[in-house]
Amino acid sequence: MFLRKTVKARDKQAPLKTMEFSGRHLRHELKYMIDEGTYRALRGRLLPLMHHDEHGNNGEYRVTSLYFDDIYNSAYFDKTNGILTRRKFRVRSYDLDSSLITLEAKHKDGEFVSKLSQRLTMEQYKVLLSGDCGFMKDCEDEENAFGEYYRSDRLVALKPRVIVDYHREALIYPFGNVRITFDKKLSTCYNGIDMFEKGAFFSPVYPREIILEVKFDEYIPDSIQSVLHGTASQQSVSKYIICCDKLTEVKAHGI
Repeated sequence: MFLRKTVKARDKQAPLKTMEFSGRHLRHELKYMIDEGTYRALRGRLLPLMHHDEHGNNGEYRVTSLYFDDIYNSAYFDKTNGILTRRKFRVRSYDLDSSLITLEAKHKDGEFVSKLSQRLTMEQYKVLLSGDCGFMKDCEDEENAFGEYYRSDRLVALKPRVIVDYHREALIYPFGNVRITFDKKLSTCYNGIDMFEKGAFFSPVYPREIILEVKFDEYIPDSIQSVLHGTASQQSVSKYIICCDKLTEVKAHGI
């Protein structure tokens, strides 16, 4: 089966029962690694059913994220050890637009994912790179991305870890709030932690492999599920882990 057995597929256009936890919208997220041929076949069958995200060129845009981790590398080891409840922080930009920078706290709660997001100015971004998050102090008691980051930094000292970069093509469908993305040309930066640095050198990690992600609220309509069924086996794919491992390999062996 492509989808988990606990997911109910249907075409009913009924109102969704959105799940919330601490102000976060909880969603299902499934991930798969596919090749170019599978991507083209899936895309061809999904386009008549779904439509491209309004952002980017034909729903495709560049995503660049700087991930943070603490002194214990908790985000890394929680993922590799299969911890069901975990969290990671990242600063994200689209098409490297310095006027649109966000800090995100992404949560994994069992089978659900969610995130909190808050805009950053370029000045705040630069300060955060230096290890100073004092500008978030007023949000210490708030349930938002700034409050979560500030509390975590005080406890375990968050630091920039790795830059993850890829090109994303996004398809959406309103019923079930379904979002299917194809992430291509996964790359990382080998010579720094500032994604906006003019001399930042991005090199491919997965030049041909494509990461398929399927996100939805309560269900996936039958029409879409029939396209996805049997396409691939679900995997525990983490761009953060993949790029961290590659960066460690390069630093250790100079390859």
